[in-house]
Amino acid sequence: MVLLLVLMNLYYIDQPYLSDPQHGEFKIQLRFGPEGEIMTYCNVGLWDRVCFGVSYGAANLIGAGDPEFYEIPGVQLRFVAVPQGYVVPRVILGFDNQGLGGYDSGDGRYDIPSKGLYVQFGKSFAYPEFEFVPSMGVNYCFEGDNHLDLFAGMDMIIGSSVALVFEYTPNFDDERDQDKGYLNIGLRFIFHDELFFEFALRDLLDNSDGLQLNRMIKLGYAQTF
Repeated sequence: MVLLLVLMNLYYIDQPYLSDPQHGEFKIQLRFGPEGEIMTYCNVGLWDRVCFGVSYGAANLIGAGDPEFYEIPGVQLRFVAVPQGYVVPRVILGFDNQGLGGYDSGDGRYDIPSKGLYVQFGKSFAYPEFEFVPSMGVNYCFEGDNHLDLFAGMDMIIGSSVALVFEYTPNFDDERDQDKGYLNIGLRFIFHDELFFEFALRDLLDNSDGLQLNRMIKLGYAQTF
């Protein structure tokens, strides 16, 4: 099951995954979102418990009209401050300035704001042919009007090739939504312990002003060097 966790240590769907970085591992993920959005993530384990990543993409890259390339690449940094113990949960300190959807330079924000600084805690529970990885966290977003927010995710890995994914964030104090929060669900298929394909349904609560229920596809590859 360790290889499965290596594959899925970037995001549940949109929310940070309860990762456990290892030295010399790298991950590449390609994400296809609504309105022609395409995003590429590259992440590498610098040391045990520390990883660094960059991301870049564009909205409207597929479809009609001009692509809207993001102004700057996104940066992700994660540090396991407290390793998981028998009773003690894993505690992660992180930074992620990559939002989702279109970027509004006037308001200085993405449609779905980035996490900014965050602290996350949770535990992975492994059983024969089943693994359960819940977590929750608090973050401070620097986009638009700076604000505190919460997020939670849950991964249920069945056997060695399928995972069900759930996540939620209330997205507090965002004038662009309906104050319901973002609830997403996904299904991930793992191939050969190093490749995965994920399909997700996002915004099940119809929280967004513009996108409402939408679909996302993600491809990922993980390896060590």
